[in-house]
Amino acid sequence: MSAVTLLERPLPPASIAEAGREAPGGLPHGRSEALDAMLFAVRRMGLSVTDRQVAVLLDVAVRHLKQPSEPDENFPHGTVRGYKRHRRRNESACAACREACRLFAAERRKREGRREPKPCGTEAAYHRHARRFEPPCEPCRLAHRDAERERRRRAAAA
Repeated sequence: MSAVTLLERPLPPASIAEAGREAPGGLPHGRSEALDAMLFAVRRMGLSVTDRQVAVLLDVAVRHLKQPSEPDENFPHGTVRGYKRHRRRNESACAACREACRLFAAERRKREGRREPKPCGTEAAYHRHARRFEPPCEPCRLAHRDAERERRRRAAAA
């Protein structure tokens, strides 16, 4: 049977699991149970599934259902680097790494501080008034009017 015929032919729900197990390379680390669960849901809903849809399910199972990572002796727990490594592996970070990340973020906020707001009479200050639901002052209103005119002029020229 050609590949085109396989893609166009809907599979009966009973043969979906067999199609999944015949995938090239199989599923890593015993993830066939997850595929079985997805296929059971498809069967339960009484849907007719094509080979292309089974291939997509297999792709999801292989890409998104990752193997549990082996404990790494050089894993830097309790650091921001360790926290980022947890996140990269799509696992929840340990308490030591979460605390290190929280402390680093607090230190960064303290070090950088807040920015000084733009003075009245600028476009940014006009939007600050709007965010606070305040009526804009006259210099801000004029700055916004000028900025809008300039924006419209550039749009018309383009």
